[in-house]
Amino acid sequence: MKIMEFCKVLILLSVFWVSAGFAQPSKVLIVNSDNAVFRYGTIASEFKKVLQQNAYQWTEFNLNSHADAEAELKQLIQQENPVLIYCIGTKAYSLARNVASNKKLLFSAAINWRRLDIGEGTYGVANELSSAQEISLLRYFFPTIKNIGLLYNDKFSREYVETIKKDASALGINIINQPINDAQEIGDALNELLPKIDMFWIISDPVVLSSKASVQQIFQSAQQRKKPVYAYSDVFIEQGAVLAISADLATIGRQSASLALMVDKDKVPEGTVQNPAGSTVTLNKCALDALRLNFNQDALDSVNKIVECNK
Repeated sequence: MKIMEFCKVLILLSVFWVSAGFAQPSKVLIVNSDNAVFRYGTIASEFKKVLQQNAYQWTEFNLNSHADAEAELKQLIQQENPVLIYCIGTKAYSLARNVASNKKLLFSAAINWRRLDIGEGTYGVANELSSAQEISLLRYFFPTIKNIGLLYNDKFSREYVETIKKDASALGINIINQPINDAQEIGDALNELLPKIDMFWIISDPVVLSSKASVQQIFQSAQQRKKPVYAYSDVFIEQGAVLAISADLATIGRQSASLALMVDKDKVPEGTVQNPAGSTVTLNKCALDALRLNFNQDALDSVNKIVECNK
């Protein structure tokens, strides 16, 4: 009888612990497009730190480590039943969206997120700063710039370009945009665009940036015309961009984690995509000097990294 009574007490205590909040902690599945990529690894590391601080558990799935990623990811989701799937990079999100559309999905580090298949229960942190932030910083660094040109594909970037034009106009900057249907049109488009502008702006358009050859073509044409190039990421600095204002990787990881906690508690509306909260400014002093381009010396206080010429 004593054993029976003891068992009853254990059952009652188990029910109490669950109802009082002592259930197993929530689990998040992290799907990484390629954990060997520095930016993806940095974001994942910061994301996990915040989860740990909030007593969340997680499981990681790296696409580059699985031969049959789709089948294995689907099986893992069934086994783990995570409250949310965090996708780092476009490949990770596309696959998770395909095999787990009924789950809450959160993404970051996805180039041009507007082209993604965004469904119910999807949230994210954008890969780029808001156009208003970028244009304000451009105006601060280069107060004499009046005409900025960019190439884009209407299918993927029309809404984003319209936002850029509106925000630029408010600061007295004219955006001259040239649409292209495919990468083969880049050469002719640049020949028409570059004589009209003071600076070229690289946006994260998947057609314009479809290959390394397309990027090289842009920089070669700009250099021949002696036009400075501004970019949304510091990966373009070594190509010759004079300035890059990119989202801070560590901040994206922490911000994504904070958003994940809010999503788990149903504290944000579906479809929420936040702009990055932090930025990193890289100035290519070598390219500036080569172009003899004037910039606001007071803006140097806002620069995180200055690239000098190799001696």
